[in-house]
Amino acid sequence: MSRNSYDHIDCSIAQALDVIGDRWTLLVIRNAFHGMRTFDAFSDQLGLSSSVLADRLKKLTDNGVLERRSSPEDGRSVEYRLTPKGFDLYPMLVAMIDWGEKHIPNGRGVRIKLHEKSTGKPVKRVAVLAHDGRPLKAWDVEVRPGPGADKKTRMLIEY
Repeated sequence: MSRNSYDHIDCSIAQALDVIGDRWTLLVIRNAFHGMRTFDAFSDQLGLSSSVLADRLKKLTDNGVLERRSSPEDGRSVEYRLTPKGFDLYPMLVAMIDWGEKHIPNGRGVRIKLHEKSTGKPVKRVAVLAHDGRPLKAWDVEVRPGPGADKKTRMLIEY
């Protein structure tokens, strides 16, 4: 276990942070959602060192968020593509866009606007929904331990 690992914490948030919880990793994932596929494209757009980028791409492929495959145009080059596990991160990224635009605006206007391709209409904000579709706030939700909860998780929930 590395000193930066959360392996010792039995928590879904901690385990997710082990895979995607670094700023460069999230930006690589963001770029992959925009269709970026090659090492050079990620490097040029993000401006980070080759070693850091190689490390993040390896971690994402090792954890099944991206898959590495030969380029259809040139079998000698490699592409990185989101897997189903990677695509499952989309709501989290949209929530981060919403939060960033609301709480850390740049003063020049909204940076990213999301619209449904088929209708052209704006996409609604990400929300936690009740069983009947009503949006819920944090204070409307009760957290309960699941069957996989360990002692520390149960203590946190009961806090």
